[in-house]
Amino acid sequence: MLQKIFAQGRSSAPQEGTLYKIANVRGQTFELYYGYYDEKERSNPMIEPMPIYPDFLREPQYASDGCAFVTQMQDICQYYIGEGGQMEDRCCADCDYYCHGDELLGVCMCPQRRRTPESQEKQKD
Repeated sequence: MLQKIFAQGRSSAPQEGTLYKIANVRGQTFELYYGYYDEKERSNPMIEPMPIYPDFLREPQYASDGCAFVTQMQDICQYYIGEGGQMEDRCCADCDYYCHGDELLGVCMCPQRRRTPESQEKQKD
């Protein structure tokens, strides 16, 4: 009986590569798929596929107004403004510059991180 219940529960688990959601933040769409962040998670039978969010630290993306896209759980940057405490426990969502969008996505309103039209043109060249 327990095996049957367990098997039923596992069959409803999301499949890797299945579309989780199309999120929209500031006119930019992001396709979020189920998957794993690393091979260690994939090889662990207790971990099911989870929504995978863009890695904006490795591949920065910017809204049309120059604000950097970020995820809530992204590590803080040098411009973090927020409550004190241990900095290693902080994330972008704790920062006063964070502006929530859809799902766990948002933008950083920090003027130091904002791209100007001139810097956006240089990036294209």
